[in-house]
Amino acid sequence: MMATQGGGEEPDPFSVVTRMAGAGGDSTTHLPARCGQGIQISDLCSALSVHTMVLPPKQPGATYSVFGKDPRSGTVMLASKGGGIGVGHVILGSFSGVGRGMSDPPIEGAIGRRPSASLSPEVCLAAPSILPLGIIEEGDALEVPEIGEDEEVFLSLTAPPPNQWYHGKLDRMIAEERLLQARTAGSYLIRESDRRPGSFVLSFLSMTNSVNHFRIIAMCGDYYIGGRRFSSLSDLIGYYSYMSCLLKGEKLISPVAPPEPVEDRRRVRAILPYTKVPETDEISFFKGDTFIVHNELEDGWLWVTNVRTDEQGLIVQDLVKEVGREEDPHEGKAWFHGKINKKEAYDLLKTVGQVCSFLVRPSDSTPGDYSLYFRSTEIIRRFKISPTPSNQFMMGGRYYNSIDDIIEHYRKEQIVEGHNLKYALSVQHQEQVLTDTVEGKEIYNTIRRKTKDAFYKNIVKKGYVLFNKGKGKRWKNLYFILEGNDSQLIYFESEKRATKPKGLIDLSVCSVYEVHDSMFGRPNCFQIVVQHFSEEQCIFYFAGETPEQAQDWMKCLQNFCNNLRKPSQPCSNKRLRQVSSLFLNVEEAHKLPSKHFTNAYCNIYLNSIQVAKTHPREGQNPVWTEEFIFDDLSSEINRFEISLSNKTKKSKENDILFMCCPLCRLQRGQMIDEWFPLSSHVPLKNMAPSSLRLRVRYSVEKIMPVEVYNELKELVLLKELHVISALAHVCGQDRTLLASVLLRIFRHENLEAQLLRELNDREISAEDEATTLFRATTLASTLMEQYMKATATPFVHHALKDTILKIMESRQSCELNPSKLEKNEDVSVNLAHLLIIVSELVEKIFMAAEILPPTLRFIYGCLQKAVQQKWPRNTTMRTRVVSGFVFLRLICPAIVNPRIFNIIADPPSPIASRTLTLVAKAVQNLANLVEFGAKEPYMEGVNPFIKSNKHRMIKFLDELGVCQLL
Repeated sequence: MMATQGGGEEPDPFSVVTRMAGAGGDSTTHLPARCGQGIQISDLCSALSVHTMVLPPKQPGATYSVFGKDPRSGTVMLASKGGGIGVGHVILGSFSGVGRGMSDPPIEGAIGRRPSASLSPEVCLAAPSILPLGIIEEGDALEVPEIGEDEEVFLSLTAPPPNQWYHGKLDRMIAEERLLQARTAGSYLIRESDRRPGSFVLSFLSMTNSVNHFRIIAMCGDYYIGGRRFSSLSDLIGYYSYMSCLLKGEKLISPVAPPEPVEDRRRVRAILPYTKVPETDEISFFKGDTFIVHNELEDGWLWVTNVRTDEQGLIVQDLVKEVGREEDPHEGKAWFHGKINKKEAYDLLKTVGQVCSFLVRPSDSTPGDYSLYFRSTEIIRRFKISPTPSNQFMMGGRYYNSIDDIIEHYRKEQIVEGHNLKYALSVQHQEQVLTDTVEGKEIYNTIRRKTKDAFYKNIVKKGYVLFNKGKGKRWKNLYFILEGNDSQLIYFESEKRATKPKGLIDLSVCSVYEVHDSMFGRPNCFQIVVQHFSEEQCIFYFAGETPEQAQDWMKCLQNFCNNLRKPSQPCSNKRLRQVSSLFLNVEEAHKLPSKHFTNAYCNIYLNSIQVAKTHPREGQNPVWTEEFIFDDLSSEINRFEISLSNKTKKSKENDILFMCCPLCRLQRGQMIDEWFPLSSHVPLKNMAPSSLRLRVRYSVEKIMPVEVYNELKELVLLKELHVISALAHVCGQDRTLLASVLLRIFRHENLEAQLLRELNDREISAEDEATTLFRATTLASTLMEQYMKATATPFVHHALKDTILKIMESRQSCELNPSKLEKNEDVSVNLAHLLIIVSELVEKIFMAAEILPPTLRFIYGCLQKAVQQKWPRNTTMRTRVVSGFVFLRLICPAIVNPRIFNIIADPPSPIASRTLTLVAKAVQNLANLVEFGAKEPYMEGVNPFIKSNKHRMIKFLDELGVCQLL
């Protein structure tokens, strides 16, 4: 497409421009057709980009004619001429003859309006355009709507121009009036919040004729709504117009334009030059550069876009001054010269420019118009650019949303024969030398003293937490800031680059849920659930290094969650706190349909949010007997659900059967043992009624001030442990909760050593056979296990982590079992590799003894003395009693499942998992001082290693107990 010097243009073949988000640019297809001519849709489709969707599908023999431009710029209208498709129209991609810009600015002002081309009435009966998506989170899917016979389909992959929906600063009442006047469900507009300057609001007229307002958080050039991030408001509009519903079953359809275009972006200009500090989010700039301000951060920092370079980053407010609203909005563009006359423009291009250089300046003859000056081989040509009443720009009879779009178009297309726009002739800056003035020195000294620790206000909590955007994704250790004023959880790649967020979660529309260890095979997890307006859910998962860290983050986050939905009911007694808890034991299922279940497992949900799952079990009557405890439930939770799925090798395992139980159905505090009928999500033929047996207890307790419990605490702490013995008797098999509560109380009073020593001594006194000591699960063994996990994590990491990470990375098998060996696999090579790993691991365990906490080593010493007194003739008993705790209940479980100690984030591969199991077997037998025999003959190759290290193991275990309690 070529422009003539007078601003006209020569005709060009029909072309379709297609683009998909993330596809790396636009694809233009030229086709030999003009308005009124016929074109076969099959020819058109074969020529288009592979990313282009053609709806309705092409059919043999179908011919379409080009009608011309649609009122919505960026489309081409084709009408069916046969082939049995009907009389509908198809609109594909963007018609290059319209001159539609290919991109939207990051911050939208009033930049463009649709062309004023008029068409026949039937052509104007167009469906709402399909709009672009922004930054899509992983897992989002493209939903292509079904197309009826007589429908038109728009695949215009850009949003309407901002001047059609952006209203600037507008209060809520006026926004509602404008939408109600539109009288069309799906109407929308975006305005700057009158309550929170710098944030935006999407106002939407629903099918119920009510206006809904959705908060949009603007942060460092990005826009956040409903747990999703977008790089522009246009992308946000496109996403909720086409990709996702804003409310259930409702999308953005009709933009409501402001009475007149709005341009309210704050602009500033540099009064001094600046060179950025390396490894920061600052940007360098020249004196005179113009910036668009996105965010005013703390301590005088601004997040901006440099108009000349289009670069985003940090600048200091001291180095800029405000730009008046009356100034031409193109000031600062690399190609714009607002302060030179026509002769100076010619002189610049002649003396400084080269062939294909260009610049733009205001027109002398027509105020408000612009002139594009272009240097060709022989002469300097001038093209007129005129703003239109619809806030577009016309050049040569073609319409564009901005002058940027004109320039971008002619960078790709010829502006005159054989030439494109190539070199923008920028304003010649005078030498950027700062005079050595006291004022200049003081400004720069002030900048150097500024810290970036104060970018965010009211930081309630900050630190590193493991983060995961969804099941199946990788865990990442990210830096988080909990900002209290605006209830925002902001996260970054690292503390050093804590300026522009990697993401942001608006806690005012969120809930926090605990996550059971079974969900990810690791402890200390929780989740934040963003309640989407369309009833969809966006879930973020977190994991703390310790239970205390996870609980601390959860409590802080809960204080800021659901602020928009929390009822403002005054509490009758602010010193009382109501706590709900749910005990759930999944026992067994009965008569599961054999066609659908071979390896069944249960997913457990609270208010439709998954919080746990069972292990898979084979058969149609699987038995699980797995226990789950959910403490301190949110007041929002009113039901639990369980769905049954079948474990397969597929990545997606659908729920097949389910049950739901409202919490109000359960008697508070009463344990029920009941068979619940299972329903199916879809009809299952010839299926006998299935059921699921559960033991459930739901309790609601009022927690009083801590001083009320002082007398009870004194009774619990008595040395005789009468109350604890009574509690253990009442609890029966439910020892886990009792043990965790007792451990918290005694650790708070620094009396855990006394508690564990006394309970262990009683266990030893009551046992007759040395071989069965601590084999059963008792209150004493449960307390010891919990205390080791709580205090010995640094020891486990130091001793095991390096070797386990090597196992995770290695592809070498250690398999010794003949029934599991691959074809042509050499067992001797596997054994050698296994022995290298075991030897390295045992060596590191021996070297890590000093890292074990002194209190734990003191307790081991007490155990050794107690068993020596009980069985004085058994010389190995003092070694075995410590081994039973250190290896059987701490080290070997961490080897088999390293995720429970946060040693690894992702599940191990099948080879790594098998290697970990074999290593754990070898280490456990060494700790037991027992060689492999007839039960596992394939492991006998490890016996020489066990024999040669028995004495070292005995010395290691005996010395663990040599520690005096401070």
